[in-house]
Amino acid sequence: MKIARQFGMSVLATTVALVGLGCTQARESTMNAEGPQGVFRPAKEREVSATEYRVAPPDKLTLKAPGIKELDNITTQIRPDGKIAVNLLGEVYVANKTPIEISTLLTEAANKYYNNPDVKVEVSEYNSKFYYVMGVAAGGQGKKAYTGRDTVISALADAGLSEDAWPEQIALSRPAKPGQERATAIINLKHLQMTGDMKQNYILEEDDIVFVDMSPLAAWRQKMENITSPITGGAGAAGAVQSVGPTRGGGTR
Repeated sequence: MKIARQFGMSVLATTVALVGLGCTQARESTMNAEGPQGVFRPAKEREVSATEYRVAPPDKLTLKAPGIKELDNITTQIRPDGKIAVNLLGEVYVANKTPIEISTLLTEAANKYYNNPDVKVEVSEYNSKFYYVMGVAAGGQGKKAYTGRDTVISALADAGLSEDAWPEQIALSRPAKPGQERATAIINLKHLQMTGDMKQNYILEEDDIVFVDMSPLAAWRQKMENITSPITGGAGAAGAVQSVGPTRGGGTR
């Protein structure tokens, strides 16, 4: 039993050394990600609003038309054919248009029936475009509705970070697009939080991926738990068997 325990400790010590050599390595941003020519733009350099958002099925729109009860506070969903049905105005094709462009389109159409109409359109439900938060150290993983005004900070604030997160190594990746290679920016969220430096608070685009990696310490701890649990479990089982062995008197303890 003593030999087995010594052997187990020897294996454990060797494994600890190997795990230490395999700790999580820090990553760096790709060359095309950051800086004046980078694909990621800080939110302060680009207005963070939904005015540039282009709608698509099955987004929902809400109309605001003061004084026109047939149109005011009407909510409608964009159909698969890209159209919405509006009282009096009939079917209107709105897919791939911004809320401002749709507002202008509906106002012009309403001119046939009303004097000086003013129709405003807002996106009430974002259902067509998404970005993604991934990584076991993210509080809330999964597909997130893209609104056109999402930033690194807003995405992480919404998802949350677990105590195992590596805030200095938040990865923001953008898949390749026509004429543009994929890019990844490594964001130091801790620096951003402590200094207020918003240069890395990038505005997100559709299909962006925010990845929250585990810290080296958390990764090491998890590996150690996976390694030591069979060893300590085996020693416990052997001890249990020995404790119920026969006594000198022929009975059991």
